[in-house]
Amino acid sequence: MPALSGLYCRAVQRLKAIPDGLMVLMARVGLGAFFVRAGQTKVDGDFNLTDTTLYLFREEYKVPLLSPEVAAYTATAAEHVLGALLIVGLATRLSALGLLGMTLVIQVFVYPGSWPDHLLWAAVLMFILARGPGWLAADRGLCKITGHTCAVSPQP
Repeated sequence: MPALSGLYCRAVQRLKAIPDGLMVLMARVGLGAFFVRAGQTKVDGDFNLTDTTLYLFREEYKVPLLSPEVAAYTATAAEHVLGALLIVGLATRLSALGLLGMTLVIQVFVYPGSWPDHLLWAAVLMFILARGPGWLAADRGLCKITGHTCAVSPQP
């Protein structure tokens, strides 16, 4: 049994050595691509909203305070723009915050029964908010140019 315990402890130590920057990169690219792909399902080849998208926002999603058309265009643009910014690591925390807000709206007003999915998205977005963009991000280059340091995580 001590051999198994020692093996486990060594494995945990190796896992702890994984840099936050690598994990943030994976979180940014994975969730950013998810949102971009979700946005792509809402448009046709010419980047126009599909009839199905407009129908869903009118009949199923029904976000309060916004007309279905405004909600459809806003959500589609946010998924594309914020998702892409997350992938490249530009305005990372702002993008993550916007997508977290979108996730909360979806959870509360659209699909409250899908809380396990939304909780997962929120956890990943909060990890990005807490850790920053990581060392392989456009924000890092901008911060070096401007001398601003709060947006980036240290290198591994």
